[in-house]
Amino acid sequence: MDLSQIAGSIALRSGQPLRLENGYGRRISILEGHVWVTQDGDPRDVVLGAGEDFVFDRRAPALLSALGGDAHIVREDGVTVA
Repeated sequence: MDLSQIAGSIALRSGQPLRLENGYGRRISILEGHVWVTQDGDPRDVVLGAGEDFVFDRRAPALLSALGGDAHIVREDGVTVA
């Protein structure tokens, strides 16, 4: 599923990654759980927990995956992804 196209809330479940086509400059905050973030061409693997946030710093597709169970995130533009 493409996170860029989400207009409402959805479940971010372990094993069901979300794709973000153009996240450059967007911020996500983790409300609950743990989320793995990877961006195409970026050697880093970013793992975030509740209370942490991340700003996408590449103009490339990215994947977000819940780790160890469901997670809840919120995008900077106010759209909640749960």
